[in-house]
Amino acid sequence: MSALRKVGELTIAHLINDIYAPVLMALQPVLITMYGYGYFEAALLPVVHSLTSSLLQPLFGYLADNKGMKVSVGISILLSGIGVSVLGLIPDHYLIMLGCVALSGVGHASFHPGALCQVNTLATGNSRGKLTSLFVVGGNMGMALGPIIAGIILTTGGVPQVIWLIIPAIATALFLHLHPLEDICTIKHERQNTIKEEWKPVILLFSGATLRSWVTFGGMTFLPTYLVLEGYSLLEATTLVSIMMIAGVAGQLGGGILSDRIGRKQVIVFTTIASIPAFIAILLTHGIFLIASMMIFGFLLWSSFSVTIAMSHEMIPTKVGLISGLFLGIAMGAGAIGVSVSGIIADIAGLYTSLQVFPVILIITSCIFMLVKNPKSHS
Repeated sequence: MSALRKVGELTIAHLINDIYAPVLMALQPVLITMYGYGYFEAALLPVVHSLTSSLLQPLFGYLADNKGMKVSVGISILLSGIGVSVLGLIPDHYLIMLGCVALSGVGHASFHPGALCQVNTLATGNSRGKLTSLFVVGGNMGMALGPIIAGIILTTGGVPQVIWLIIPAIATALFLHLHPLEDICTIKHERQNTIKEEWKPVILLFSGATLRSWVTFGGMTFLPTYLVLEGYSLLEATTLVSIMMIAGVAGQLGGGILSDRIGRKQVIVFTTIASIPAFIAILLTHGIFLIASMMIFGFLLWSSFSVTIAMSHEMIPTKVGLISGLFLGIAMGAGAIGVSVSGIIADIAGLYTSLQVFPVILIITSCIFMLVKNPKSHS
């Protein structure tokens, strides 16, 4: 089986695994209006999932790197899917719901280090950026499809129908059981003397990725409200943000492929700097120019996401699991916390002022990325 086909299978698995977390966001209004939960109670469900996943991913990565302990991709997807799907059967049992959401978070957390370890082994030489981007895009598509699928199910049958979401998880796990992916991740035993492993540039990449996540999640969270306040309908606003995210998916693929040709750091620095005027244009334009600005911003900002992961893998090839957990867990979780800071700024000084902070964050992010030294050789 070719490396592209194996990564393709892992990409589909990634898509299924990441469908479930966004379902918790779609459940919010239903749990509040139909089941009488408070805002805090309803919001605690996705928070528990996010915290469980973010905190456990580095742990699973460490165990994979140092103890050879990896949860199979199929079991991870099964846990992720079951934990969310069974909420449809227990909407009146809040504490059990929290436990199920935490279980789903465990599945979500255990998936990424093991899967990315396999991708790292398959994605060698000039294919690393492209194949890593392909895998990451699978998760982005899952995040985008999750709310849509949940919305259709909730509007047609209500919360009890959420149990049907268990089907993709079971089907994928069954397929992987009958057609298992060969465990080719031997990073635990590798010693690559051609590369001096240095943590300082990885820490810089991690810091920049965390700030980038702040802007990423902040844009997804606050731009719909900003657009509504600017006179767009809610449907128009959410559609524009969806277009921005789709452009981001294209950007990830493009950035990964380009990084194989001109270098990782060049792509990371250029796209981050170029995203700054694109975001400023969103705040200054309307109509077709605003749409174009949002598409360009999404394309550029998302372009470096998988490239930072691929570059970190090259820098510390013996700690792929740990690094994957840090970038896909802690960095994104910390970025989400940054959104709360933006919310506080918006409450105090207004939404427009809060959005004006994002270009400043991106300037700082660009400076951090420019300080990163290129790895001396590619694996």
